[in-house]
Amino acid sequence: MLHRTIHLFRKELRLHDNPVLLAALESSEALYPVYILDRAFLTSSMHIGALRWHFLLQSLEDLHKNLGQLGSCLLVIQGEYETVLRDHIQKWNITQVTLDAEMEPFYKEMEANIRHLGAELGFEVLSLVGHSLYNTQRILDLNGGKPPLTYKRFLHILSLLGDPEVPVRNLTAEDFQRCRAPDPGLAECYRVPLPVDLKISTESLSPWRGGETEGLQRLEQHLTDQGWVTSFTKPRTIPNSLLPSTTGLSPYFSMGCLSVRTFFYRLSNIYAQ
Repeated sequence: MLHRTIHLFRKELRLHDNPVLLAALESSEALYPVYILDRAFLTSSMHIGALRWHFLLQSLEDLHKNLGQLGSCLLVIQGEYETVLRDHIQKWNITQVTLDAEMEPFYKEMEANIRHLGAELGFEVLSLVGHSLYNTQRILDLNGGKPPLTYKRFLHILSLLGDPEVPVRNLTAEDFQRCRAPDPGLAECYRVPLPVDLKISTESLSPWRGGETEGLQRLEQHLTDQGWVTSFTKPRTIPNSLLPSTTGLSPYFSMGCLSVRTFFYRLSNIYAQ
């Protein structure tokens, strides 16, 4: 049976190497791409300040644009996540919720609550790892249920796991054409809010613009300079430089605008040459 699915974006705000979104598309007749903007959660648990708010909103706007190019859209629904899900699962006759598996305690608690809600309302829940290079639960399992406390032990565990999984293929318009897209009126109703809508200061904006598009461009700029890549040594960076002597990609990995597996295998190919 094909599902009517809410795909819940959390920290994989991208379309490249997004295994759970690909699985959602392959198993659904209708797909609602949703980001729940729970301001209380983001402020209290995630400790998001003005700069990160701007980065997040820019990332959501970029994701909405990229989804639009493939025939879909992003629905940003404001409110407490469990209340939002309960209301819209019933309103849209949802039979499946898909989401990226995360390691932080508050995200794991969120997933557990969604699974309890699924048992109550009768929908399935699918989560897959895509935000980290390895499945962190596998690392814990191989170390007796505890995190490795030394770098040497950590490397030993990784040697048992082998190479990370390769990135999944890029999504196409054909993938989205197989699923019914949200009604265009929903996109207007649940648009990405502007900073002024959330009363977020527009002073001291960062030159690092959020989003998958910007992240991929920055990644490409660094990796085309293969001499810089092969000669890079972390202790020899300049901490007070106006421009970073490292890649400057950390915020894009943190928000999931860039895939760490894509980065890993692109670097591996360069080192192998």
